[in-house]
Amino acid sequence: MPGLYLHVPFCVRRCLYCDFYIVPLGEGPLPKRLRDFRSLKHRGYLQALETELRALPASFRPDTVYVGGGTPTELPLEDLRRLLQMIEHHVDLSRVREFTLEANPGTLDTEMADLIAQSSADRVSLGVQSFDDPTLETLGRIHTAGEARRSVQLLRDAGIRNLGIDLLFALPGNNAGTLQTNLDALAELQPEHVSWYSLEFEPGTAFTEMRDKSFLREPEGEEADLEYRTLRKGLRELGYTQYELFSFTRNHPCIHNINYWRGGEFMGCGPSAHSHDCGARWSNPADLTLWTQAWFKGVPPETTKETLPPEAKARERLITELRLTQGISLSKFARETGYPPLGLIPEERLAEWTENHWLSLRGDQLKLRPSAYLISDALFREIVPGR
Repeated sequence: MPGLYLHVPFCVRRCLYCDFYIVPLGEGPLPKRLRDFRSLKHRGYLQALETELRALPASFRPDTVYVGGGTPTELPLEDLRRLLQMIEHHVDLSRVREFTLEANPGTLDTEMADLIAQSSADRVSLGVQSFDDPTLETLGRIHTAGEARRSVQLLRDAGIRNLGIDLLFALPGNNAGTLQTNLDALAELQPEHVSWYSLEFEPGTAFTEMRDKSFLREPEGEEADLEYRTLRKGLRELGYTQYELFSFTRNHPCIHNINYWRGGEFMGCGPSAHSHDCGARWSNPADLTLWTQAWFKGVPPETTKETLPPEAKARERLITELRLTQGISLSKFARETGYPPLGLIPEERLAEWTENHWLSLRGDQLKLRPSAYLISDALFREIVPGR
């Protein structure tokens, strides 16, 4: 089941925790940035992207499309319209089961919501992060909680019926009151999908520098664990089913992401976008200028292509598929990869994880137990050393 990912790198400004490849727009105070942003025309980016889309294999027919970033809704309206039209013109969408477009409160208006609803996109992922204004200010977001609620209403009024909301937990200074504020907002807004990620202090981000200089405190493991258990319980009570470590839904799982976790194939377009096809993987340069100039010449930018040995590929698939709460079928995994899953886990670790109730093995099904969800990265490093 192949997927297509398009990276739109533009943002009004970089959030304090973000380590994605983005190109912040403008300088100076936020009102000035927004004025400048609305006047910018990203013609070079769109021209290069169109060339890259034309270069996709003629036989490529994705089952899912995901337009992310950065944030697509930070493009001016006409540029976003052109981007969506380019996808429809250059990509065979006849098999597409899900077409997601990321959006941000603060840059979404009625016209843009209508444009999205009238396009081939049938799913929107809204980057809210919190419904608490002080928390949004701490994160460096450009929107308020009120604007997030208004964005949901704009999308609903436009006709979007598959809406996902992204939130963060384990934040500096966060508390149970803020967590309940977010749960109350979800109860009110009723999105079909919720992604609720743990904040990571990534190298090179402003948050990590502030933590290292003692300007803010990273929550302890027990604090994060309590928040995680609380939000999982709260979402269950609201009728959501957890299908991945940080993903919850009411009958609308993200098909595009499930393809990633199950080791599926995908093509990536745009600066920093990754691809995985026929056992090989590569990524575009995380540099807008280099990527644009290459496609202006009509040639793909230089990339480092890697083909994993079969066992290494099986190990990677094991850890990504274990992210899914239903786990994996031992027989299916062995049949499709050529490697029995239990043979990829060190014997002493397998015994330890089972004894500690971190891993469940019942019949043909292997899966993580909820007690291991937040420590899964540490466990996965035992399967793929150096991860």
